Amino acid sequence: MATARRMYTSEYSAYNNIPEKQPERIKRTRQRPDFNADKTERRKKQEQAYQAAVLRALIVAVIAAGILFVGIIVVNAQAAKLQYSINQLRTENNNIQAEIDMLNIKLDDNNTINQLETYATEELKMYYPQGNECVHLSSVKAYDGSLADLIRQKAYE
Repeated sequence: MATARRMYTSEYSAYNNIPEKQPERIKRTRQRPDFNADKTERRKKQEQAYQAAVLRALIVAVIAAGILFVGIIVVNAQAAKLQYSINQLRTENNNIQAEIDMLNIKLDDNNTINQLETYATEELKMYYPQGNECVHLSSVKAYDGSLADLIRQKAYE
């Protein structure tokens, strides 16, 4: 480096010891130099306004999502209550249906001809008639009219 200084110094001495004015070095960054401060201030204000609007929209969205989730929870709770009552009614319905089936089986058992005959002879003291106890009904008079006339005649007798 010492030799480099000498070289530059020797060059300066050739120009009466006045060093050349070197242009200012531009830093190589990703930012562009600001030429208009007004535009940047306006842009900053717009960005702040956008940020405020986005923040408001975000707050509203979070509140709406919270209300939606609370609504979903309430609806699910009501659905669970209704499902519980439906299950209780189904159980009660199955019990009643089983009782009805048992009663139908008992009715079928008690309605056989042998059961009816036993009930009639023992409880009601009924018996089969003997030949001299039979009563014969005379046959219906022959009628050559229409069926409707026959029904009307039987109805008003």
